[in-house]
Amino acid sequence: MAMKRIQVFSDSLLVVNQVNRLFEAKDEVLKKYLQLATSLISQFEDFSLAHIPREENQVADRLAKEGLPDLRRTQVFERPSFECTEVSSEGQPPCWMDRILEYLKNGIQPDNRQEAQKLKLVCAKYTLIDGELYRRFYAKPLTKCLRPEEALKVMEAVHRGECGTLARGRSLVMRILRQGFFWPNIHKDAQVFVEKCSQCQYYADMQRQAAGYLKSVNSSWPFAIWGLDFLGPMPTTMKNYKWILVAVDYFIKWIEAKPLTQPTAQNVENFLWANIVCRYGIPMVIITDNGTPFANQRIHDFCGEHQINLKYASVWHPHTNGQAEAASKNILNILKKRLDDAKTRWPEELPGALWAYNTAPSEVTQESPFSLSFGIDAVIPVELEHLSPRIEAATNFEPEALQTWMDENDNSRRVDLDLLEQKREVAALKRLEHKRRIERYYNRKVNSRTFMGGDLVLKRRLLAGSNLGVPKLEPSWEGPYIVREVAGPNAYYLMTSKGTQLPRTWSGDDLKKFYA
Repeated sequence: MAMKRIQVFSDSLLVVNQVNRLFEAKDEVLKKYLQLATSLISQFEDFSLAHIPREENQVADRLAKEGLPDLRRTQVFERPSFECTEVSSEGQPPCWMDRILEYLKNGIQPDNRQEAQKLKLVCAKYTLIDGELYRRFYAKPLTKCLRPEEALKVMEAVHRGECGTLARGRSLVMRILRQGFFWPNIHKDAQVFVEKCSQCQYYADMQRQAAGYLKSVNSSWPFAIWGLDFLGPMPTTMKNYKWILVAVDYFIKWIEAKPLTQPTAQNVENFLWANIVCRYGIPMVIITDNGTPFANQRIHDFCGEHQINLKYASVWHPHTNGQAEAASKNILNILKKRLDDAKTRWPEELPGALWAYNTAPSEVTQESPFSLSFGIDAVIPVELEHLSPRIEAATNFEPEALQTWMDENDNSRRVDLDLLEQKREVAALKRLEHKRRIERYYNRKVNSRTFMGGDLVLKRRLLAGSNLGVPKLEPSWEGPYIVREVAGPNAYYLMTSKGTQLPRTWSGDDLKKFYA
């Protein structure tokens, strides 16, 4: 009748409990009927057998007592059904157990001598008990062998059942073996099963290893590439300053900063014009994060008018704009140590912090940003107080010799400016070698994950994490989403299953493959 889901009711408590494995079948004939019933039950997608009182089973009970009035609609067995070949298990799809069962039951083996010898060695690990195939193990005496469809049900029950712990990989395999079940490729099947478990995918641990290799941003000349970042909110001052807009040059690491009351697009545009364009010329590239003050039409129009290439870092990955983040961190560290208890005086201390950073030599190049900008180290107040050698040389001249020294100093400064290009090239080579060492160290720990257009992925929840107020029982991932386009190395455009495109690009560090 091609039924795949049935419910069966019987008033025979013995039959019901034997089929449900609550009673043990001791009679040899009942064992054969039970074995046949088990093989027939396995062909259904859903089967249940329940016990009911005899008064609720009157139709079937009366039919059994009165005989078979209509033989044309009833199948009659002339011999026991466990001997009837028409209801044998031959209708089941072939599986790995068939060759072993044929050899153990009937001694059937391949004609090829080598294959026959191999089959004998394999079958030595198996035995038949009441028609069921068992495998001998070192850790357990016997484990029951399962067909593929039975194995799938066992994995489902052990992994997600009432006693399931949603274990992964080897833990699931050991649990199945400990319960006394076995089939070949159990490790591979368990791994595939776990990968496709939706609960395990949505609640998987956050990925800490980077998905893409480190790509350094190298500037070809000074003040060509700038990184922008907002630092704050800071303690509110008398003039309502609360934010600091920080800009850093990618070549000589020169920092510009300005205190602001609000992080708005108008303030960003004014800063770019007054502090960047009017002082150092029109830059080639500006790199920012995806904050609202940067990602808006006003800034796009300003950059388009001055032919500036505006680039955005990946969402929730500040290290893709790492130079600006590092500059903000350095300025913040200097301010914290200068302010002590007077926290609201940070706008007054900000110029001193910028001057201190820009005149301090770098450990990599041994040159300060000021020196790489103007060809010579700046004169700082302590040199005037304690008369450094170059200041002392300027103050010890007689009035008539001072003009001669000033002329020689002017000539020396012109030579420094002529040699500035060479000094910048040496500094660039040192910094390039330093970045390569960092790349080699970083790339050793990368767990490369690449996606193609059309792949299904899960996206890290933007609020996932104990420090961001997300409830502990919430999933860490959301989706699935479809990779619409590969935007670049480790950067992707996503869309929903309905075709709605997600704004901006997403880093591969925020994504993981989804197995449907």
